[in-house]
Amino acid sequence: MKPTDAIVKAEIAHPVIERQPYRELRGVHDDPHGEISLREVWHLLLSHKHAIVGCLLVMVMLAIAVSLILPTRYEAVVRLTLNSDSQNVLGLDDLQSMAMPGGADTLTKVETQVHILQTDSLAWDVISQLRLDQNPNFAPKKCRSGAEAAVDRVSPQCRFMLLKQFHARLRVESVPKTEMFELRFRNSDPVLAMTIANTLASTYMERNFKTRFEATEQASTWLAQQLDDVRKNVESTQQKVTDVQKKIGIIGTDENNNMLISKLDEVNKQLVQAESERIVREARYRVAMTENPELLASVMPGSTLQALRIQQADLQNQYAQLSSRYGDAFPRVVQVKAQLAQVDSALQAEITKVGTQMESEYKAAVRSENLLRAELEKQKTEAFKMNEGAIQYAILKRELNAGRDLYESMVKKLKEAGIVAGLKSTTVTIVDPAQIPTEKAEPHLPLNIALGILAGAFSGICLAFALENTNETIRTPGDLETQCLLPSLGVIPALANGNSRNGHRSRNGQQALMPPESDKLLPVTLAFPSSPVAEAYRSLRTTLLLASPGAPPKLILVTSALPGEGKTMTSINSAIVLAQKNRRVLLVDADLRRPTVHIRMGVSNNSGLSGALTGNEPGESYVPHPTLPTLSILPAGHRPPLPSELLDSDRMRELIARWRAEFDHVIIDTPPVLGMSDAVVLSTHADAVVLVVRAAESGRQSVRRAREVLLGVHAKLAGALVNAVDMNSMDHYGYYGYYGNKYHHYYGSGEEKN
Repeated sequence: MKPTDAIVKAEIAHPVIERQPYRELRGVHDDPHGEISLREVWHLLLSHKHAIVGCLLVMVMLAIAVSLILPTRYEAVVRLTLNSDSQNVLGLDDLQSMAMPGGADTLTKVETQVHILQTDSLAWDVISQLRLDQNPNFAPKKCRSGAEAAVDRVSPQCRFMLLKQFHARLRVESVPKTEMFELRFRNSDPVLAMTIANTLASTYMERNFKTRFEATEQASTWLAQQLDDVRKNVESTQQKVTDVQKKIGIIGTDENNNMLISKLDEVNKQLVQAESERIVREARYRVAMTENPELLASVMPGSTLQALRIQQADLQNQYAQLSSRYGDAFPRVVQVKAQLAQVDSALQAEITKVGTQMESEYKAAVRSENLLRAELEKQKTEAFKMNEGAIQYAILKRELNAGRDLYESMVKKLKEAGIVAGLKSTTVTIVDPAQIPTEKAEPHLPLNIALGILAGAFSGICLAFALENTNETIRTPGDLETQCLLPSLGVIPALANGNSRNGHRSRNGQQALMPPESDKLLPVTLAFPSSPVAEAYRSLRTTLLLASPGAPPKLILVTSALPGEGKTMTSINSAIVLAQKNRRVLLVDADLRRPTVHIRMGVSNNSGLSGALTGNEPGESYVPHPTLPTLSILPAGHRPPLPSELLDSDRMRELIARWRAEFDHVIIDTPPVLGMSDAVVLSTHADAVVLVVRAAESGRQSVRRAREVLLGVHAKLAGALVNAVDMNSMDHYGYYGYYGNKYHHYYGSGEEKN
């Protein structure tokens, strides 16, 4: 593929951001997080200090001008307090709360009073009382009414303007952490300001009292109207309670005195007692059914069973002893046996008697319990029938009690209303009335200047950031690395006016020289070999010699994105510093469209490169440098009709091959990359391509586009050189730090070190 085809493809292709140029773009980095340090912000502000100072001065002057234009006004102050603790002097808060419902904390109450003081009705009352519509120090000229005109005849438009002006000069604010608030009014007449402030305060207090008085009177009237209805309702409820009381048999005013309930309770108590008695009788009866004399004796302690049981045991003991000693036929034994039979018979008869008695008692207890239970069920049936009446009675009783309480409360409040309505007490008092102000309140010159300074600083900072964000130029090597993804080959300081050998020194000690495009001086590397600019070109020489791995580059192409960025002077000075190393160097002016190398170097423009491309021997066109024997110059020659076709010819490739054989280094100055294809064509043959960027002038977009075009044809892009850098600017300090001025001692008038 021919180089021209590659150029066409590079011009229409998408940006080749991923492709790595020659030398692997060492040092290229981008902040992935986009974080900005405070130091960078500080440098940004310093770099735009003129804009910030300009905004500051404009705002301060504007504040002073406004202060001089504004009319002088005086401010009268009235201090009031909210007496929240003295409202219940007579213990009548309940009625006052009825008249003015809605409780709130102290802060809310104070804020409420503050907003009341700012209402239109109060303002218009003050305007009407003082006839401010006729006062030239208050009313606008077109709204002033005549002396005989009534205030009610003021037009709606003038009324609106008067109220607006009143509120504009009025300020009411609460005092923090207190129950006080301040009423402030400003006017050009100090006496009028005091009068309006005091009148507004008195009008507000009068209205406050009037509002409370009317609310209390309204509550008193309403209570009087409702009291008669409540009384009639209580009487009607009392009659209903009496009727129900007669119906269900309640004695007295207590529903617990109900006769039916009392009888039911009595029967229930008797039933419980009968059940207990029946249980006891039943237990004794069951013991009697066992016919055990010992158990019967325990449950019948008063009977003869105990004595008979003891006698029986004694006789049984005697009988056993005598029968064992004398036998059954012994008379005494026979006698004891007969006695024992009689006792046994008597004991059995007594057991039978006790059992019969216990059975009778048990049956009687059962009958009594059954009768009481039947009576209880009967009373329950009657109580259930009367339950509805009892419920109605309870409801009526509660209604009657509530009506009585309401009636008594209303009677009490009605009596209190007469007292409250006659009290002239208010919750707000004037702590400090307004006095005639002696010091003007506005314009406040120091405050206005301070506000102007703040506004100027803020607007200046905003302007600095806006200028920074809209500035698309390259100013530091850091911009090359982060914005254009190009490695920095070095920095060439800017030159200032001065014809001395070392130039004059600026305030920070750095050297100042002529601009790089000056036509009046020799190249700086020859005119000022010990200057910072010459040293910067020697640093560039070192960087270029080490740029190519293996061997230093022979063919070095110098170009730029757009015209006027200093590529020609970079080519010339680079060739000079290489020749000062005793290297055979050829400086070729390949800018056939606008050649300037012969002018800068002060040599004749012979047939040059254009003649060599059209058939002349190139050696005949070389011009030796008058002071550097190792430096040869090949001017551009006469301008051909198609420069790009000549540069993309086989003859040009033959010349490049011959130059490589004859010289140690070949420096080619080419036209800009964008807008023409000359530099792109030659870049495919170069060992290293240097892209020159002019600080604070070259745009980022153009540099990025030039990079994409060169990488599109696989040019060995060594990096970019930042030219004409102002070493005194904050951009330079921001990138290199605050130590640049420490090196001025190294740039003296001694011998040049190569």
